[in-house]
Amino acid sequence: MSLVNDQSNVFIYKTSNKYKISWKATNSVLANELLLREILKIVPYIKGRLLDIGCGEKPYRGVFSSQIENYIGIDLAQTLHSKHDIDVFANAHHLPFKKNTFDTALCLEVLEHVERPLEVLKEIYTILKKGGILILSTPQNYWLHKDPLDFYRFTQEGLIEVVKKQTGFTINYINSIGGTREFFVDFICKYIFMKLNTGILNKLIPQIIKKIIVTFPQILYLKLFKNSDVNNLFSIGNIVVATK
Repeated sequence: MSLVNDQSNVFIYKTSNKYKISWKATNSVLANELLLREILKIVPYIKGRLLDIGCGEKPYRGVFSSQIENYIGIDLAQTLHSKHDIDVFANAHHLPFKKNTFDTALCLEVLEHVERPLEVLKEIYTILKKGGILILSTPQNYWLHKDPLDFYRFTQEGLIEVVKKQTGFTINYINSIGGTREFFVDFICKYIFMKLNTGILNKLIPQIIKKIIVTFPQILYLKLFKNSDVNNLFSIGNIVVATK
């Protein structure tokens, strides 16, 4: 999915030289905006041939376009996303590429959905060139989202264990995606979302009104608080940059 200034049909758009998450494309504006902020920080690490594992509609392709030579996206054939931008249908446990093929591997919000995370990380390690970069993000305190099945949650200590100690990567950067305050706002908005979509409220309230009710507090929060809460006991997720 490319970045354009029209918000109607895209996940990420650009306005006034800033990338933003479209509230029309997701109910989780806050969580996705916080992830986007972290991704923008690590753009300088991106290089060469990039493999996007669980690419969906390639929402970050425009962000990385100036850093890479080509962009290959893989995903499952049964994904609920549009299949238009998927280059290869494959399972992350068995990446169909030769050793030392890619300079960068992107694995965003995917590791929680695979049955054997360590196996996937070792596959990524194999297809990366020496000095290649892994960009990995995972949820820590986030609701269940079954596309596909949702198996795991990861703390920073857990990511250090599987990425560095068990797979052999060197970690360059690791950070929380939001803190306790952001988790609380996200939790409340998701609870409201569930209530609006059950019982009599689901029948009475139009979908566009539901979306406004759920997303407006998140948008307001992002305008009021430019920096995340430093208390990360309940962070929404974590992001890692690691080198082979």
